[in-house]
Amino acid sequence: MSASDEPAELKNEIGQLHTALASQPVIEHAKGMLMLLRNWTGNQAFAALREVSQHANVKLHDVAAVIVSAGAPAEPSGIDQEVSQQVLHELRLRVLGSGFGT
Repeated sequence: MSASDEPAELKNEIGQLHTALASQPVIEHAKGMLMLLRNWTGNQAFAALREVSQHANVKLHDVAAVIVSAGAPAEPSGIDQEVSQQVLHELRLRVLGSGFGT
């Protein structure tokens, strides 16, 4: 790595950190909802979010946004309807039980 590459890499890293910080509140909110609903620890709730994200092939932040918006229907998530349905399907299947919400 040359010295001229460092500013670009630092700028990229700063951008990634800003994105992570911006998505943190919605992820924490979704974790809290799952913790309350299932009586889970924070680690268990995060593991469930991660599993749904991986199986639905949807970013973790978007999974969290769908969960939060499902709990507060007055606030649209801004997520594509098809993605929302896929996430909710995986959530029912892997977290809540297949009969939940159907």
